[in-house]
Amino acid sequence: MTNTLDHLPADLNRHRVLSAAEAAAFLNLSLPHFRRLYRSGAVPPPIRLSERRLGWRVGDLIVWIEARQSRPVAA
Repeated sequence: MTNTLDHLPADLNRHRVLSAAEAAAFLNLSLPHFRRLYRSGAVPPPIRLSERRLGWRVGDLIVWIEARQSRPVAA
């Protein structure tokens, strides 16, 4: 059985919404560290999915990663 999302255009993947755990895994961070970054405002702001549920768009996370890659590394 195939996933129905497999037939969608590739650019729609950037609009996919991830949970905090999925976003942390996407960024290769632990969930506690991702939550610390969220509380300090260091990661992109989430979107509110419901009263108690937040999500992060894949596209926003990709842009955040690309912006961090362009910064020089301090020695």
